[in-house]
Amino acid sequence: MDFYLGRSDWKTLQRGEEHSFLLVNGLGGYCSQTVIGSNARHDHNLLTAALVAPTKRFAMVRRIEEILHVGSNAYRLDSQAYVTSSDDAAGFRFLDSFFYDGLPSWEYMAEGVRVTKRLTLVYGTNSLAIQYQLYADEGVDAWIEVIPVYGFHSKNDRPLTYETISCRKKADRLFMSTKEASLYLDTDGDIESMEEEQVQWYRFDQDGPDGRDGWGGGRKIHKIKSAHTTEEDIDKRVLNGSVMLNLIYGMDENWMNIQREREEKTQNDLSAVFSHLWNQEHERQKAVMEQSGRVSETARQLAVSAQAHLTRRDSTDGMSIMAGFPFFGDWGRDTMIAFYGCTLAIGQMEAAKSILQTFMRYCRRGIMPNLFPEGKDEVMYNTVDASLLFINALWEYLQHVTEKECDPSFEAEAIKTAESIISWYKKGTDYNIHMEEDGLLAAGNGLWQLTWMDVRFGDILPTPRHGKPVEINAYWYNAVCIVRELLKKQGEEEKAARLDVLSEKIKKSFLKKFTKPDGTLYDVLPENGEPDDASKQVRCNEIFALTMPFTMIEAKQAKAILAQVRRELYTPVGLRSLSLYDPQFHPHYGGTQFERDMAYHQGTVWAYPLGAYYRACIRFSDEPKQTAKEVLHQLDQLNAALAEGCLGQIAEIYDGECPAESRGCFAQAWSVAELLRAYEDAETAVVFGRNI
Repeated sequence: MDFYLGRSDWKTLQRGEEHSFLLVNGLGGYCSQTVIGSNARHDHNLLTAALVAPTKRFAMVRRIEEILHVGSNAYRLDSQAYVTSSDDAAGFRFLDSFFYDGLPSWEYMAEGVRVTKRLTLVYGTNSLAIQYQLYADEGVDAWIEVIPVYGFHSKNDRPLTYETISCRKKADRLFMSTKEASLYLDTDGDIESMEEEQVQWYRFDQDGPDGRDGWGGGRKIHKIKSAHTTEEDIDKRVLNGSVMLNLIYGMDENWMNIQREREEKTQNDLSAVFSHLWNQEHERQKAVMEQSGRVSETARQLAVSAQAHLTRRDSTDGMSIMAGFPFFGDWGRDTMIAFYGCTLAIGQMEAAKSILQTFMRYCRRGIMPNLFPEGKDEVMYNTVDASLLFINALWEYLQHVTEKECDPSFEAEAIKTAESIISWYKKGTDYNIHMEEDGLLAAGNGLWQLTWMDVRFGDILPTPRHGKPVEINAYWYNAVCIVRELLKKQGEEEKAARLDVLSEKIKKSFLKKFTKPDGTLYDVLPENGEPDDASKQVRCNEIFALTMPFTMIEAKQAKAILAQVRRELYTPVGLRSLSLYDPQFHPHYGGTQFERDMAYHQGTVWAYPLGAYYRACIRFSDEPKQTAKEVLHQLDQLNAALAEGCLGQIAEIYDGECPAESRGCFAQAWSVAELLRAYEDAETAVVFGRNI
């Protein structure tokens, strides 16, 4: 999907910082800035590298100052807010256009001299390539000077001003290093060292809504100058009044050597190396679109956006899913919810298998990890749903795997793990996760929040859901049914029969105890006792009871639930986490950490349940083909969301009352994954005219 922005989008510095872009490298590293080239968040960097994939991330290249020289005049092209506002750089005044088609490009103009800038990350490596090109009329003397600003610090830290960045030449390239990280630079420009490191302190206005203090910085240690447009042809840097300046950054010396060999084969033309890397990334994204099999342009964009969250994990030697950029790492619950859209929906079968194997390896007492270990940190298991959703992900994987791709030993091991989860949950395991006499699943106690509505502020639980949450019991029934079917396939008829009895018990208790008089569902039942005020709140969790492969809900009841969701929770970008008619409804998300936590699941709009809503509409429709067409029409409204905030991505959350601006993570895995899945169901229903 192509995004064009122009001068009306950056009338002021603040307006220009409303849109950003995201590139990823498949290791947890990324490149992200605003469309005017500024850093509006502490997490904005040109190169955030993953020293250990995916979450030991370092801010390496923070940004680049850019000065265009035309004769004796100099024009600052970059934009940036500084701690001292009088120092703000306003290069957006010379920015004519910004274009994003999976990779960003800019076009500037001053005194008739046109400057284009393009950049790309190199997938699978901690590498960044940038290219500037100047176009000037004959006889006009112009050149560009760029000053990189480096971090060499952990993503969430600030520059260690007492630690020097060591610089030296190595194999005709610049080698920069500190105690923890090193970086190589190849350029066809002339490098000029600066006398002293200059620390720059920036103001990050977009950090305010997330409660961060909104300032940070980086260090300048050298300048890089292009040739002049009036010079003769110098190593192809000047050609017919056009000047090229290329910068290739990398942390892997072997990778840098490969680029040097490529440069030598192209007669020392670093611009040819850039073109190769640029085209390579475009082709990779195009392949993702094709593998998804989607028809809609919006769905094809969501496929690329979903794939962006797939990542390598060094500690497990396998694949995982980043929950959200720029804040989150790879979390168990998020991974399992995003699993289908980030793997199976885009044809990433090997990644899907690897993710399942990784979680199987860490399963303990029937519980899958909520957070993986980093360094000396221990695995965190504080989740009730990750294990149940793992069983669902396994089922979906086995439904998609071809006979050629089938691995009997993996399947047998996975079924054994799934069976152990059911066993542990039945008899009881950590965090008070256990099956009660009625067959329903209860979980949580004290300060432990085990569902996705898991905010805790000190000893305050804004959304306590201890007891029997509705979606957890829908997952529980589904998991029991799945394991029953898998055991049947293995010839374990006796075990399967016992689970068949259990599934009927769960269904009977669920329908009796969770069904309200109007046919909709209670959100959570106390562990012992009748529904209380919290039980009766209208939340989006009931929608998940309609979309599991094995559901307890019949069409008549499903329609009552869908009608309630439409009335009280639906928005074009997501479902409200609490009815807008509830006295506890929070219309806005923002302010202090406390204020944000109090609103997080109390009305704030979440994008990912919207996918389940659309899928349920099709599943329980009397005319699925016509409903699917209506769903596709509604899904196309996502184009506005894809063009807001982080281009091409769907955010984590939006305000509850008027969801016009993205909040939280500007790119969330389960948001794009679940909406992509809704597109898949809708397009399939339109073609085949049947319920999914």
